[in-house]
Amino acid sequence: MKRKTRIIQISGFRGILMAIFVITCLAAGFVAFPAISAMYLWNYAASHISIPEINFIQGLMLWAIVAISIYILNDRKKYLIAFSPKNQLSEDEMKKVLEQMKLNRAQMINSMILKSQENKSADEKKDKENV
Repeated sequence: MKRKTRIIQISGFRGILMAIFVITCLAAGFVAFPAISAMYLWNYAASHISIPEINFIQGLMLWAIVAISIYILNDRKKYLIAFSPKNQLSEDEMKKVLEQMKLNRAQMINSMILKSQENKSADEKKDKENV
């Protein structure tokens, strides 16, 4: 690579005006025009369907949603979208899960009964001490 390579050279007032013109054209072509088009298409559909009309800012957001969605759907390397049903449990696995649930419920009920009995005995001891 050469040491004194100039990629973009802006010289003078004319160069600054040219850079502003290029940036404005790029913004208009890739941002403003599609946003206005999305706004007009939406508002055209709104006149035939009972949906609200949108303004330029909302058209800009609609265009951003469309552009980002297209980018994500076309980039297969980074984002993988797959729809598949979940694997179902076999009968034996389902029985094991249900038995485990019953066992957990029984343990929870037993612990609640033990705690209530402990609370009753503690209350009785306090009553005997207070008399």
